[in-house]
Amino acid sequence: MSSFDPASVRKAVAEFTPRRPQKFQDLAPAKEVIVELRQKRASYRAIAELLTQHCLPTSKTAIATFCHEILGEITRPKRKLNRKRPFPLTGTSGNGHETTALTPLAASSGQAGETSDANEAETGPGARTRGPRIAQVRMLDPKTS
Repeated sequence: MSSFDPASVRKAVAEFTPRRPQKFQDLAPAKEVIVELRQKRASYRAIAELLTQHCLPTSKTAIATFCHEILGEITRPKRKLNRKRPFPLTGTSGNGHETTALTPLAASSGQAGETSDANEAETGPGARTRGPRIAQVRMLDPKTS
């Protein structure tokens, strides 16, 4: 066997090229075209279709990633959807007593303690609300327990 020669290893390292091509190697020649199209407010899809028609097949996702990473375009943060919760009609306080909350009608008119019979009819024994199903003690028959 031959001995280790650092000079030949350094020469091999200098000539080394990675097997995997660099990212966006195919889009690099079209950089100026992409910049010009983005300045004209072209969409990623429109740019991808134009480049594909002119012998550079690519996708809109590749164009978007190229614009964000190479051209430094900013990305919009993802919007969180705010789910509106239904207005609570009744609940229990910390000491176990039932409390009534303001209905939207009572809240707008300033009447804090009053609830309408229409609201009670909607939330009667047959009406189902969202959330866990909790037994209503006042509706249980005392003879069955």
